[in-house]
Amino acid sequence: MASNSFLLLQIITVFLLLVIALNDVFQRKVPNICLLLLLFVGVTVTPFYLHSFLAGIAIVVFGLVAFHYRWLGAGDSKLLAICAYASLEQWYWLLLKTALLGGVLSVAYLLFNHFAIRGVIAAKPRTTVPYAVAICIAATTTIHYM
Repeated sequence: MASNSFLLLQIITVFLLLVIALNDVFQRKVPNICLLLLLFVGVTVTPFYLHSFLAGIAIVVFGLVAFHYRWLGAGDSKLLAICAYASLEQWYWLLLKTALLGGVLSVAYLLFNHFAIRGVIAAKPRTTVPYAVAICIAATTTIHYM
């Protein structure tokens, strides 16, 4: 029975991460209700370790600074902190994978903008990158109960 509920939590987590990523791509917003649900799932499954909690707090502080300077959106900062807490000892891998995937995503957006400006693609250039996509992909590989 425990494995069935464990599988259900994994499915819920993947579904929430998918909703967050798609919402960030199309609307450039990370829904707070999804973040609250993800936090609830993460807190109920993740054992409390002080270093994971402190890593989450440090990432929230970094996220506030990044949001102040417009380097990162507020929803991205909250998502990163929740995923870091749920990743336990793997939080540094979450940050590294997020940075690498964010770099790949940024290069893809640079190419998209290049082709959009040249008229190869019938679209207007984008000024922001949906960074929650990189965070969600990295989270699926580092959250401890996945």
